[in-house]
Amino acid sequence: MTKWGSILVALLGLALAVYTVATHGRDRPPDPPPAAPPSINPYPQGIAATGQVEAASRNIALSAADAGLVTEVLVQVGDLVKAGQVVARLDDRLLVADKVRLAAARDVSAARLARLRAQPRSENLPPLQAAVNGAKALLADAQDLLEDLNRAGVGNAASPAEIARRQFAVNRIGAEVAAAEANLALAAAGAWGPDVLVSEAELKQSEAELKAIDTRLDRLAIRSPIDGTVLKRNIEPGQYTSTGSVAQAALVVGDLSALRVRARVDEEDAPMLVEMAAATLRVRGITGETAPLKMVRIEPLALPKQDLVNSTTERVDTRVVEVVFEVTGATRARLFPGQVVDVFIDASGVIKEGTAGVKVQGS
Repeated sequence: MTKWGSILVALLGLALAVYTVATHGRDRPPDPPPAAPPSINPYPQGIAATGQVEAASRNIALSAADAGLVTEVLVQVGDLVKAGQVVARLDDRLLVADKVRLAAARDVSAARLARLRAQPRSENLPPLQAAVNGAKALLADAQDLLEDLNRAGVGNAASPAEIARRQFAVNRIGAEVAAAEANLALAAAGAWGPDVLVSEAELKQSEAELKAIDTRLDRLAIRSPIDGTVLKRNIEPGQYTSTGSVAQAALVVGDLSALRVRARVDEEDAPMLVEMAAATLRVRGITGETAPLKMVRIEPLALPKQDLVNSTTERVDTRVVEVVFEVTGATRARLFPGQVVDVFIDASGVIKEGTAGVKVQGS
């Protein structure tokens, strides 16, 4: 009796299991549709790649030439800027103080040079001329006395020693006349040429130091290198900015008159690339908008892959070839610089003809 009871229980358990499996999921609601339609390659044979939208000028990261404290930020995100326009300034007080000091030194050098060039001073010549005239008068008087002694010496009225002393006096006064005439000639000649050259060199040095300060002051102004639009602002007045990496750039500007897409093609698909191949972008998201692309160039340098998609077959040592396209059609979905899009490149002709004749970039 126990044996048949065990068999009956087993049969009831089996029937319950079959019923449970048969009715499982009958009342479960249907799976929800995907949030966005999947990306489908529009070409029968094509290359799929990841692309990034960028400005026609590329996204230019602006940084300060020297590290310093930000005192002014003159633009906002979305503002239009001109090439050379100052978009931000750093603290320049120390350099301005140095410029004031160097400007004063420059003025001193200029005044010293002007003084040398103004020589001879007209007021200095008459006293020197008078000294020459006085010395000549004394010389004439001494010479007359010497002649009198010489005549007296003929009659032994003057001793040879007196005549010799008088001759010495004439010689001394003659030397004084020569010195007075030399001083007059020196003053009349004006500044010495080498002294003028030294003063001119000192003035040029002062002016060069001022220009160096102006250059350093200009380096404290961050300028836009192109006509474009401010895409990003990462600094505010009072912050300290440095000359660090691009990720820490003070501002980012770009020319939005046209948009481009930089697609990164896997090296395994690179042999199928040909010049001016047709291409299409697809905007990721619910809309799934597409737009035609025009190939601008295939860049010949392969780079390490940086965009990882966490695929089980993905290799981190893969290299990619960058292909630049221009967006030639409009989409209802707005494109933003830095946005990631899907890029599909037509390679059907290459696959049909084979890849043996594909031209390698740079060959």
